[in-house]
Amino acid sequence: MSDLLQALDWDELVGRLGSAEELEASARKAGALLRKRQVGGAVDLLRLCFAYVLGRFSLRTLAAWADQRALASMSDV
Repeated sequence: MSDLLQALDWDELVGRLGSAEELEASARKAGALLRKRQVGGAVDLLRLCFAYVLGRFSLRTLAAWADQRALASMSDV
């Protein structure tokens, strides 16, 4: 896994972007988070996006990583 991904302080990152509530509103407005289903919210979705891109995970690995960290319980399909 990327050292950058491990070094990110998620609370600090969310603070720099505004707040969890602002991210939630922005994600809904943009259509990125219409139905949460297994993802807890916009902050968790952002973490999943960073993990997928910076960690260069496959979808199967991302699903396992998210489940291990209790971010989301999703299939790899």
